Amino acid sequence: MNDKSEKDTLMVETVDSAIRQAAEKLLERAKQTHTLMVIWEDDQIKEVPPEEMEMRLNARLSLEARA
Repeated sequence: MNDKSEKDTLMVETVDSAIRQAAEKLLERAKQTHTLMVIWEDDQIKEVPPEEMEMRLNARLSLEARA
C-alpha cells in the first residue's frame, strides 16, 4: 500500500469514528430528554424513537462485526 492510500484509509477511519461518537452522544441525549431522533431514510425525513434507533444501530454493528 502506498503512503497516500494509507493516509486516506486513516482519514476514513478517523471520520467514521467521529461520526459514530457523535451518533452515540445524540442517541444518549434523545433518551435523556425523551425526544425523537430525526433521520434521512428512503428519500424522506423521518422521526424515530431513540430506543428504535438504538436497536437499528446495534443490529448494524452486529452485521459489520460479522463481515
